[in-house]
Amino acid sequence: MSDKKGNENNEVATDGLQNTDFNEIKEVAFQNVGSLLKDLQAFEEAIRNENISEIYRIYKGKLHEELKKTSNKHHEIDELLAQKIHDSFTQTFPFIYYVRKVSPTVHYYRLGSYYRERPTIAIDASIPEIFVLPNIDKEWQEFAPGKRDALNKIEKEIDELDAKVITAESELAKVDDQIKEVQNQKASAENTKGLFNRNKTEGEIEELDRKLSELEETRKEWLPYVEDEAQTNQQREELMKNHHDIRLKQALVTKEFRLIQQYFGSLKAMNQQIQDFLSAYLGKAKGGNQS
Repeated sequence: MSDKKGNENNEVATDGLQNTDFNEIKEVAFQNVGSLLKDLQAFEEAIRNENISEIYRIYKGKLHEELKKTSNKHHEIDELLAQKIHDSFTQTFPFIYYVRKVSPTVHYYRLGSYYRERPTIAIDASIPEIFVLPNIDKEWQEFAPGKRDALNKIEKEIDELDAKVITAESELAKVDDQIKEVQNQKASAENTKGLFNRNKTEGEIEELDRKLSELEETRKEWLPYVEDEAQTNQQREELMKNHHDIRLKQALVTKEFRLIQQYFGSLKAMNQQIQDFLSAYLGKAKGGNQS
């Protein structure tokens, strides 16, 4: 029985491999290993020569995943790439200063040398990419010099609150008079409700109840401005605080735009110069040669 099974296994193995040339397998394996060694040697040479564009090309493309993990086990490659782009970036733009490390490949920078300046630009060395931080970009769009949309909105809310406080008593008295009038109309309708006009009268009463409900809601809206001064003051304080915060943000953005104007000429020019730097850094500047 065992001999028969052994023969069957041999037959299966023979059937599965009968068309395979061992020399072909060996040749393919040799080529694959040779390719890995070639990539590894090229990668080592690129690191030794600090050929950044070649490091990115090999590391992000051809290098085997296991080799990537091994070579960057302790973020050695990340830190090399981050340090090289940092050195070149700060040399090209000496008025941009390092702030802090966010991750092995991501670092934040600020415009200007004053230590209280906030981070505005980030470099991600793994891509590589240089960009304005999203929250900063949002504020630059919202609070750019000459833009008052946010201030106008909050100032309008403050004016509306003050107007409500001033007119609250007279508006409340007006609503109370309207409520009394509708209540009298309802009482009159209920008194005249008879057998023959019951449906019509009930319809009138429903309409009067609807009006009363609306007037009561309006009264509730006006009442705090008369009876709850603390709540009104709190609303005003919150609005004034928001107004103050917006003014501070606008002042900060205005200062940053002055720095951009001083160093680059305009925000558009800054973005272009940073992209030009990145292209040149990677050896892909227009008209240049691949390094």
